[in-house]
This record gives sequence, structure tokens and C-alpha cells, in this order.
Amino acid sequence: MGAVALVGCGSDDGEPAPTATSPAVEPTAGAPTAGATPTIAAPVARWSPVAAQGVTPGARRDPSLTAGAGGKLYLFGGRTAGVSNAELWEFDTSGSAWRRIEADGPTARFGHVAFWDGGRNRLVIATGQGDSAFFDDVWAFDPASSAWSRLDAGSAEHPEIRYGSGGAWDAAGDRLLLSHGFTDVGRFDDTWSFDFGKSQWAKIATTGATPIKRCLLRTLWVPGRGEMLLFGGQTDGTPFLGDFWSLDPAGGAWAEQKPPVVPGPRNLAGASLDDGGERWYLTGGNTPDGPTSETWVFDLGADAWSQVVAEGAPPARYSLDAAISGGVLYAFGGNDGGDDVGELWGLTLGL
Repeated sequence: MGAVALVGCGSDDGEPAPTATSPAVEPTAGAPTAGATPTIAAPVARWSPVAAQGVTPGARRDPSLTAGAGGKLYLFGGRTAGVSNAELWEFDTSGSAWRRIEADGPTARFGHVAFWDGGRNRLVIATGQGDSAFFDDVWAFDPASSAWSRLDAGSAEHPEIRYGSGGAWDAAGDRLLLSHGFTDVGRFDDTWSFDFGKSQWAKIATTGATPIKRCLLRTLWVPGRGEMLLFGGQTDGTPFLGDFWSLDPAGGAWAEQKPPVVPGPRNLAGASLDDGGERWYLTGGNTPDGPTSETWVFDLGADAWSQVVAEGAPPARYSLDAAISGGVLYAFGGNDGGDDVGELWGLTLGL
């Protein structure tokens, strides 16, 4: 199950920004306060750096990290020193080795969404931002043929170009849900669906309350419940959001969720659903107090958040991405508040 990538969005002064900026580390007046301290027992886990053999991808922020088949992780895109790339790397978790894959495909970008299409055994990416443009395209990489293919070229409808959106993979419905995001004309609060069987985009009509326009959020499709969850992000004048919502696409209705414990406001966190589809992990991110190394978990069965008690946490960072494979939560890249980083860390889950 793939992680979803997202990155920083433009200025908070009301003016559109044609390129991404680093998120603020100071809270805006009136911004949400930190979430409550968990009152339930949290699982115990351990972080450790993952020693990799041979050549490694190097420091970067805003890439996607996705767990594929056979214990492989796929790293795509990102940017180093402000320059985006189209690099695709594969990490073999059993052999602890990186391998760069050379294949012509999507334009260099960051802030895209990414997931693993298990039914077709392929990596899918969509949208994002390059050094001089935003995107609304959808691409798939087939490891068996080592080739990229564009999937959306025949779609009459498209979402507006954007990056920093939330992406959620509905495997049973064979569709990608794309929500919110940012471009040089501002932030969005719309939600779209890409049907992989028809290779078509369609806008999801909603009524009633809607999560405020934002980017840098995280979203998740909940198998069996027919709903998408949305957490956090950044909006105009408020760089750190901590609200939690669910969307029923069939009924076209959003509903704000208010459990007694939630993570504090943040953006640019890494996130991944576990192998069993039971727990959603959120790690790192930027907060009103600066970068964090916290890891939180949302138990889908209990509808409850708790903070993971983890030993040996990596340095605090944001603009990272995360993916779970073989009971380990892997986190790669990001920025520690000053420099881009390129270490791969693993959290052995004690659940």
C-alpha cells in the first residue's frame, strides 16, 4: 500500500506564488493549538537508521516513497537545493540496497501523489510541480517492463494543475481520489476521482460543509467503509492545520471528525497505511514549534488516534515521505529546518 507525497505551498499573504516556498515555522495568530496528549496506552516501537549498500539517492525533500511488491520501495522525484528531479530509485528491503532505474517518463517534479496499484503491480504518480510548471497528469511505472506510461491523455475533464494535494487509492473502486492542493492561482477545496478502467477524471460533487482550502494535507481511503479521511495541512494565513475530516463520495458529504485525541496541527508529514490495512501512520512534519519527529497512528477499527512510543527517533524533519513494508515503517528524506537530508530510517512496529 503506497504512501502519498505532498509538499509546501506558497505564500500566506494573499498573493499567488508561482513556485513553492518553505513552510513557516512560526504559528500564525489564531492558528490551532496542539492536540491533546494521548490518554490511552500507545504501542512501543524502535527507530533505527537503515544501512544501505552501494550508491544511494542522496539528500532531497518532497519526494514520494511507495511500498511495492516483493519487499521493494520506490522513491520518485523530489528536489535538492531547490531543483526538482525525475529520478526513480528502487530499494530492496531484504538486501538493503538502492538501485537507480533509468526510464523515460514523467517530467521532473515534487509534491505529487503516489501509490502502489497492487492489482496491476505498478507504481502510479499524479499531479505535482516542476521548476517552472504544475501538472495534472497521471503516470504508471511497470517494474516488469521497466517502462512508464501516461494514463490520463484521453480524459476530457481534468482537475486544475496542482501540487501538495491529498491522494487516496480506492483499490476496490479502481480509482484515485485527489483532494485539495495548491497552484499559482491559489489553494483548492475540490475533490476529483480518476477511474483507471476508463482512464477518465471526474469531479466529485459535494454539498454542505467542506474542509477549508489547503495543501500539504494527508488523505487515506478506508477499505470497507467507502470513505476518505483527511488530516492537517496549511491554508491562507494559517500554516498549520489540525482538523480531521471524512468524505463519503457516494453521498457527496464531508463530516468533521472530533475524536478526544488527535495529533497537533502540522503539515508536510509522511504517512502510510500498514500492511493489514488496519492502522494509518503519520510521522514527522512541520508544526508551530518547528520540525517534529513524532509518529502517530490512527486505528481504523477503534476510530482512535494515539502517539507511538518509539525509541531512537530520527532527527525532526518535514517534507519527508513514508511507506510500510514487512511490518516496518520506512521514512526517507526531508528537511530538518535548515538542510535537506537523505537518510532512510525504519520503525519496527511493535503491534
